[in-house]
Amino acid sequence: MELIYDLLEKIPFSFLQYDFMKNALLAILFLAPLFALLGTMAVNNNMAFFSDALGHSALTGIGIGTVLGL
Repeated sequence: MELIYDLLEKIPFSFLQYDFMKNALLAILFLAPLFALLGTMAVNNNMAFFSDALGHSALTGIGIGTVLGL
């Protein structure tokens, strides 16, 4: 993990001086291709309504967790 952090420190963006921003960038880079594949699969299998409902329920859970401080 130190190697990846060292590589990220060489990128000239000021927001990468914080560790949580480095973690967020790594999460985006790892999850974006996975979500692209899952989204394509959901549309091809005519499960678009299900994926929409799943997304809304996830946002509801995040909202409840934020309000309760979890």
